[in-house]
Amino acid sequence: MAFRFASIARRSFTRNYSSATSKQAGKAFPEENFDSKIWRNTALAVIAGVAWYRIDQHITELGEEKHPFTKWIEYHMSTSAEKDQQTTEALEQASRLAEYKLISQDAQRAPIYRMRYPESFERASPRGLITGQQADLSNITVRRD
Repeated sequence: MAFRFASIARRSFTRNYSSATSKQAGKAFPEENFDSKIWRNTALAVIAGVAWYRIDQHITELGEEKHPFTKWIEYHMSTSAEKDQQTTEALEQASRLAEYKLISQDAQRAPIYRMRYPESFERASPRGLITGQQADLSNITVRRD
């Protein structure tokens, strides 16, 4: 069974690529040579690199002047005085933040005094109180949490 399947597959494969009626029969593969664009682009890149290297050597040998690329970088950089000012501002801000953190770490919440027996409000008698000794607690609601 496997032999028969293999022979059928082999015949159909052979027919597809060897007959003139197949889709691939009319196609021709492109010729492989050194005329493709990659070789041209590579040659141009190498020539440009060599030219840049020679021009760069000529520019740097002219004297004590800085290279134009170095001048351009220095033009776009910020000065050391500006950097020092930014650093001192950042340091002052960090010290203020550190002081605030020290103060806030030492801060404590106000103590909450909880009643041991909150039902004592409900048991107390509103009658027979001496004037000025107790406050009126009739409208107080006691939290029981």
